[in-house]
Formats: sequence, C-alpha cells, structure tokens
Amino acid sequence: MKQLLAATVLVSGLSFAGGFELKGDAAKGEAHYKTLCVSCHGEKGEGNGAAAAALTPKPANFTDAKRAAEIDDEYVYTIIKEGGAAKGKSPLMVAWKGSLKEQELRDVTAYVRAFAKAAPAAAAPAKDAKDTKAAPAKDAKPAPAPAKDAKKK
Repeated sequence: MKQLLAATVLVSGLSFAGGFELKGDAAKGEAHYKTLCVSCHGEKGEGNGAAAAALTPKPANFTDAKRAAEIDDEYVYTIIKEGGAAKGKSPLMVAWKGSLKEQELRDVTAYVRAFAKAAPAAAAPAKDAKDTKAAPAKDAKPAPAPAKDAKKK
C-alpha cells in the first residue's frame, strides 16, 4: 500500500513538473499597473517613476530586454505577489498578494513582461564591411563587367 501511495505521489508530481504557466492578460493588467506601479517603475516601465529618485536600490527597468531574457514569468510573478525580498531583491518592493486577486497578479505580470517585448532591440554592429551588404538572390546573375575599350568622355 505504501508503495502504491508513493508511486501515486511521484506520478502526480511529474504531471505538474511542466512548470509555471502565467496565463495573464496584459491588457487587463495595465489598469492595476497604472494605479500601483507607475509611481516607482514609471509610465513606460523604465524604473523612473516619481518616487524612484528617493529609492535605493532603484526600481527595475522593465524595458531592459537583456535582463528580461535572463528571468522568467514565474520570477516576475513571485516578486509582484510576494515582494522583492522573496527573491533577494529590495524589501521596498511591496508584496501585492493582499491587494490583488490571483488573476490580477498574473495580469499585472503579463503587462510588466510586455514592456521588454515592446522595447526596440538594439541593432548589432556589423563585423566588417561584408556584413553590411545584402546577400544576392539565389538566381541572380552577376553584373556584366565594364568594357575594356570603352571611350572616356
């Protein structure tokens, strides 16, 4: 009986091993963001809200695509829900679990994550002059060579 129970628990655990699914609606999260987050993180999520100048450390810049790629939805969700201290970040980042319902937390997370997706990506510099030219089409014919005996005007 104990083996059956252990096997059931193990199989149940494996079915949840797929990971965190955000299932948030950024459009719905926008209103809560504007009410609760703008004062620190700013209207555009750049970490430059009116209160940011007085905060150390500074609020996160959500438009930093490089940073956004290093973290996942669950990380951001946990900070919004449990506060910054839950992930070793600033204790000044408030835990919103007492003010927002579960779906609202997910919606705000989706809105926050959308800032990095909307930020323009910086163009990578070309390695050399060859990289700046467009590749010729597969069936393109080479340009004709100039005539050797063309008369100069």
